Amino acid sequence: MARIPLPTQADEPEAFALIHAKRSHAPNAEIFRAIAICPEILEAFIPMADAIRKGYGIDPKLREMAIVMTCQTMGTSYEHNPHWNRAIKEGVPKEKMLALWDFEKSDLFSDLEKAVLRLARDATRAPAQVSAEVWNAVHLQLGSQQSLALLFNI
Repeated sequence: MARIPLPTQADEPEAFALIHAKRSHAPNAEIFRAIAICPEILEAFIPMADAIRKGYGIDPKLREMAIVMTCQTMGTSYEHNPHWNRAIKEGVPKEKMLALWDFEKSDLFSDLEKAVLRLARDATRAPAQVSAEVWNAVHLQLGSQQSLALLFNI
């Protein structure tokens, strides 16, 4: 649930023009609408968000599953549904998305997927307390750049 009312194009025409110019592939993303009330922040945020999303070649399926796990851990639907749908669009099977919360008990997930989901869950719960074991399981497979990009997505 957004705590700040989402502006309409009539409320913030200049900000919405910026969103449409720079985010034509996803102009209605809720986060950009929320930030539209602060156009200077929005202008800086859009390229940063795009760089984070591209994530140094991180697999989009991993990225979207991590984001959905983050949303589920926080108990928020604000970004959950758009990223759940994006995960499906990126090729994550619906069966796997439905089993996401119980990934530890499922054989649908690879070792890397489980490691990424553990990191997303644990970093959301207590960022300073992510264990070395959880971090290393991701870092050893993704390397420093993709691991950092993953954290930005989380």
